[in-house]
Amino acid sequence: MKKIAVLSMAFALGTQAVLAAGSQAKLTFGDWQMSTSQFDYYWTSGNFSAPGHVRLTRPGSSINADRADGNEKRKTANLYGHVVMHDDRGTFSAIAGTSKPGKAEPATLTCDKLTVDGVSRIYTATGNVHFVQGANSMEADTAIMDMATHELHLRGHVHVVQQ
Repeated sequence: MKKIAVLSMAFALGTQAVLAAGSQAKLTFGDWQMSTSQFDYYWTSGNFSAPGHVRLTRPGSSINADRADGNEKRKTANLYGHVVMHDDRGTFSAIAGTSKPGKAEPATLTCDKLTVDGVSRIYTATGNVHFVQGANSMEADTAIMDMATHELHLRGHVHVVQQ
């Protein structure tokens, strides 16, 4: 039954779904490939939830979290618990004077919750926010990432270590 629900949901979303060994659901949202063991979708509202571990990947980036929910129609998602976002391409290389000009270094952001607004392309990290890029390490209450401008804004109890 779960396999049929996932495939029906994928058809309704216009997404691709493949069930791999161990009942792992793989779905494509824009340029993100998501894999999880369970994905529930509510056709009328567009609400979805993935109550187990979630992994999102795209070329050069990955996000892991304990669970996720959101709304496909509004293009929003919330990732919860041990959230780790890794960027191999160094997308956030121009962070308020903390990086060397012209040098894009891989970066990792960890937090308790990551909220994604797919329309505005704003990602908001809250709870135990920690950002590392090269030799630079930063902590804050909140980090707001603008994926269009590649800017990262840290707010609340910001601590920056530059080496």
